[in-house]
Amino acid sequence: MKKTGMRVLSLLLAAALFLPALAACSEKNPETPAGETPGAAQSTGEVPVEVVPEETETEGPSLAFERQDYNGVVFHILTCSEADYEYNAEEETGERVNDAIFARNRNAEEYLNIDLDVIYESGAWNSRDTYNNLVRSSIIAGDNAYDYVTGMISCIQPLASTEYFLNLNEMPGMELSNPWWVSSMQKELSLNGKLLSIIGDVSLSLYKGLSVFFFNQNLLAERNMEDPFTLVREGRWTVDKMIELGADTGSDLNGDGAWNLADDLFGTVIYEVVWRSMNAAVDVHPVHIDAEGMPVIDDLDERAVSVIEKVTSYLHDHNDVWIKDNDTEPREAFVSGHALFFLGKLSAMETMGDMEADYGIIPMPKYDETQPGYYTQIATATQIILVPVTTGSADVTGHVLETLCFFTWRDVVDEYYQNALQTRYSRDEATSEMLDIIRQGAVNGFDYSYSTAIGGDPWVNKIVSDYSWRAISPASAFASQKKVWQKAIEKILESYQ
Repeated sequence: MKKTGMRVLSLLLAAALFLPALAACSEKNPETPAGETPGAAQSTGEVPVEVVPEETETEGPSLAFERQDYNGVVFHILTCSEADYEYNAEEETGERVNDAIFARNRNAEEYLNIDLDVIYESGAWNSRDTYNNLVRSSIIAGDNAYDYVTGMISCIQPLASTEYFLNLNEMPGMELSNPWWVSSMQKELSLNGKLLSIIGDVSLSLYKGLSVFFFNQNLLAERNMEDPFTLVREGRWTVDKMIELGADTGSDLNGDGAWNLADDLFGTVIYEVVWRSMNAAVDVHPVHIDAEGMPVIDDLDERAVSVIEKVTSYLHDHNDVWIKDNDTEPREAFVSGHALFFLGKLSAMETMGDMEADYGIIPMPKYDETQPGYYTQIATATQIILVPVTTGSADVTGHVLETLCFFTWRDVVDEYYQNALQTRYSRDEATSEMLDIIRQGAVNGFDYSYSTAIGGDPWVNKIVSDYSWRAISPASAFASQKKVWQKAIEKILESYQ
């Protein structure tokens, strides 16, 4: 497996699997090279070393195609160096997630007889324009530098255009209904029948960036409070229950009237970036895809206004509810036993191994008990996949994507859950059950994927979170943004002609 582009840096970052992804980031029609020769580049001419995948008993679906022989061609992938943990495993080290990724890469290469070449470049928010220009320039030049590219959703999604990328609904070898794809995106991001981007399990950032509620089991038990696991199982973990358990349940322990982490106990501490996922959790999507597959803007209904009013009061009318624009302070407050609940990313578990108290995780709350399921927002820093029109062969690319996602789903995700999260960090067997619920409810709608392109103040994916955090009157603010959003949506649609 070859490595190019920022190669020295990527090797230094090989241990970054357990570092949270950085905060989310931002012509002429080239023809796909003619010819029937499959593959992304010239064959290396070397005889590939056969790697025999371990025999794994796995329930559920498997690859729908037999082994392919693509003659050892080099297959080029461009990805963000900030998420190099998704591919970068140069050798077996004894660290189980690293070794699972190493085996995944080799197994995919052997199954298809290809040589993976992963190219790393910085693609975070501050370098998004440079990263996107690499992709755009390559496509315009028709140089086939990248067979597929990944990028942080909020950074690269505005680049999506049928001028640059292939329709994934028509990619050979890819079956988007399989569990290793976020299949809901097939509806949410297909415009005019064209799907230009998708998330699959090969993007391990999908899991690391999921929004979750942590709770201190010891503190809740001492106060005889309801068990959050039971609330989730019974469908009773709602916004009202979140407020009931997480507000006015802390204590000004020293009685000085001044709330601070060193001396007091908070009901809930919140990382503001994760608070933005409240839109998805309560299923409020004023900009959404309608039955005809077109993005539309609805007015805020009574349901949306009601939940905004509730969570605005939650944030501002309770001394023991604390929201910060950084992850460190809320997480450290929770780990040190100064909060009953903490809203953060799943990856926060990777730094909570020294927490003395037992803790659990649960999904974001429902709007109410009639909401059909728990919805967990995929972080906008998650790596999304796009296939340039200049890819060497759609056949090869489709098979590579399906194979990498399958082997990740089968062999890597479980190692991450069991070893990076549960065995190493989690203290309760119920975590496995909650992780399944959280992953099954993972969503990334049109409003989130295109939040930076749609624009406005606030962005459309932050209606509930910003109106509540900034105490903005929702009706007037929403009305003032509709024209801005509509104009941006019309421009997005032009990219799907």
